[in-house]
Amino acid sequence: MPAHDRLAPTQIEREDWPDGSILLHNRAPLPDPLPDILDRFDHWVAQDPDATFISERDNGEIRATRYGEIDRHSDALAHHLVACGLTKGDRVAVIDGAGALHAALKLTCLKAGLVHVALSPLLLTSAHGRDRLQGLLAAAGPRLTVVPTQALPEDLAAHCGTVVDPAELSAIVPADSPFERPATDPADPAAIYFTSGSTGDPKGVSVTRRMIASCQCAYGVHWPFLAARRPALIDWLPWHHVFGGLDNFHKMIWYGGAYHVEEPPGADNMDALAARIRAVRPTIHINVPYGIDLLLDHLADDADTRAALFARLDLIFFAGAGMGAQTWQRLQDAVAAGPHGPGGPPLVLSGYGATEAGSTMCLGHEPAGRTDEIGLPLPGHSLRLAPVDDALEVRFRGPNVSPGYVRPDGLTAVSLDDEGFLRTGDLARALHDGAPERGLCFDGRLAEDFKLTTGTRVKVGALRHAILAACAPDLQDVAIAGAGQDRIALILFPTVTALATKPDALQARLTDALTAHNAAMPGSSTSVFRAAIADGPPDRAAGEINDKGHLVQKTCLRNRAALVDRLYGDPPDPGIICPDNI
Repeated sequence: MPAHDRLAPTQIEREDWPDGSILLHNRAPLPDPLPDILDRFDHWVAQDPDATFISERDNGEIRATRYGEIDRHSDALAHHLVACGLTKGDRVAVIDGAGALHAALKLTCLKAGLVHVALSPLLLTSAHGRDRLQGLLAAAGPRLTVVPTQALPEDLAAHCGTVVDPAELSAIVPADSPFERPATDPADPAAIYFTSGSTGDPKGVSVTRRMIASCQCAYGVHWPFLAARRPALIDWLPWHHVFGGLDNFHKMIWYGGAYHVEEPPGADNMDALAARIRAVRPTIHINVPYGIDLLLDHLADDADTRAALFARLDLIFFAGAGMGAQTWQRLQDAVAAGPHGPGGPPLVLSGYGATEAGSTMCLGHEPAGRTDEIGLPLPGHSLRLAPVDDALEVRFRGPNVSPGYVRPDGLTAVSLDDEGFLRTGDLARALHDGAPERGLCFDGRLAEDFKLTTGTRVKVGALRHAILAACAPDLQDVAIAGAGQDRIALILFPTVTALATKPDALQARLTDALTAHNAAMPGSSTSVFRAAIADGPPDRAAGEINDKGHLVQKTCLRNRAALVDRLYGDPPDPGIICPDNI
């Protein structure tokens, strides 16, 4: 499909309210009534049962499962779980990675009216993770948990209900007869997804069938290319997070796509990923800055893979703020250079979402010009920019907003304002001054932001983006300190490549970069007083990295309190970076 036809015309309506709020409503309509996700699955099973639904690596080989096969397997699993005593509304936890069995279980839950709860298997590998997993299981209260039994500690088993090993379910033979599905309602819960815990303890969000349907219908209205050609996606995002396990997975069902499961990009598996790209020729590519850098490095010397990547590609979707200026420019150059398929170069877009909104709230409405763009509200949904001090909080309303957070005794409602908008705690600003209806940029999080002793607010998200861009390509991440102080200080986490250089040379480069940053952004809420290079990467096992792979600022600063004290000590210790402050 030609690039100019891949995005629907923007239908944003702006309304200015007396309290200073700005309402942005997307007038593009959604279907009424919304189809159910299983309506879409049944459509593709009937139309093309032999098409690949999901593929995965199995002992070094690629194994594909067809739509008809997974339909029969999920029917068999539904018969089995009902025979085990599970009834509509019961919760089924799955502590396992992405793959055909997990996909069948997700469909099983939809067919039987059960509530799917995806939990990260990585939590079983550390003491911190196991403590966290215990809390998640206690909140979800599953009747049954699918988990490799040899990996499950005895103290966790008490919170799992009935424990079933995946191998037992894999051995169940396809059903001879279809499973008779109970009646369902759009308001029925379909899944529980836990928030990442970036700004607090993880909370279990109830995701309804309506939320899934409204989100996927909105994608189709905004991205016509999804319906024009059945999509193909190579994906490594974890299924315990809404982006991969809810949004991408159901997008493939909704539009009859092929979901190809891969390992996350890494220096040791790029040849395998390149082979998958050549075999699949994806129509959608979703990546994060680290993965984009690795892929671009590989494509520079692999013309065949480069041609296969761009042969059918409609879209490159990236993870928003945090991409360095060098990576961003490399991506733009690679897209422009091609080679391009018949439809021309792919669109490069970003978006914005939250677990409480079933993943997505905003999508780019035009090719992105910078990495902190978040787009505009989904078709059929509305966004309120509400003034908070000198910033604007994003608030969201529409059919994909969750009814609440799960608790052992029921649901606790999500936080809504007086007009029924979900309070996200995130901040946004207009991409074009004075015209938010033309696009929005991410501007930080209220829970991460802090005030200096002078009363000046520090917008951590926006400042982090600026520092990573200024220090590119040397930084992996940065933690920003300054609460209770009058100046900003940083803990710098260099990339693996940067750490391989001589320490004095790295410190000199970062000093120059931060000096240039201060010259460009001299205000007290943006300029850097001092910085220290961390002695290692952020510690995932200690909670410094959340399930999305993002730095948890407060945990990182708390864990490294002694280093923060050194940053503000006088005179500064040797090794502390003191950039010239303007």
